[in-house]
Amino acid sequence: MTPDGAGAGAFDVAASLWSTPPADLDAEAARLTAAGLRRWHWDVSDGAFAAPGGFDPATVARLTAATGLPGEAHLMVTDPRPVLDAWADVCGTVIVHAEATGWREAVEHVRARGARGGVALSPGTPLDVLADLPPDVVVLVMAITPGQAGSTFLPGTPARLDALAGRHPGLGVDGGVTLDHARTCARHGATWVVSGSALCAAPDPAAWLARARTS
Repeated sequence: MTPDGAGAGAFDVAASLWSTPPADLDAEAARLTAAGLRRWHWDVSDGAFAAPGGFDPATVARLTAATGLPGEAHLMVTDPRPVLDAWADVCGTVIVHAEATGWREAVEHVRARGARGGVALSPGTPLDVLADLPPDVVVLVMAITPGQAGSTFLPGTPARLDALAGRHPGLGVDGGVTLDHARTCARHGATWVVSGSALCAAPDPAAWLARARTS
């Protein structure tokens, strides 16, 4: 399972435009869509939980309409509850952090809205915080410190995937994901990865996506 259903057993890539200059967003979104991208990953940070940056629901709604692609919201905020409805209106999946205030309540609210809930885990967060998580809630393993786009993929990430694989049908990885890392994550049980810098910098994003999906 990937967010918004690429299909059981499918492995996919969600693109992050976090590092794309605002003036280039429309052109880059169109380029990746033409390359065969199937979904977006929309980051937002409040500047307290992680470095400030990311997107707002209005921009996401505009780019979603322009590309026709679904997306997941990744809320890197201290308390996601006040903004859940705005993001559930424009994204089929809303992911909150296990380190955030009221994260379990937030997940349940998203599910009650009819969207898919998700939980992200920062690198130092113990995996046992996910005990009793409903099976339809996706898990996003952070391979870098949240908000630090362009950082190096942490080598302990595959071991964390091994511990979670099979327990959570929707298992993703975000942060520093190159093509080689995408293939490694797939071998360790991930069902999707998020890529920003590596995918956007690829001379042939269509070939990059195809190789990642056949890991």
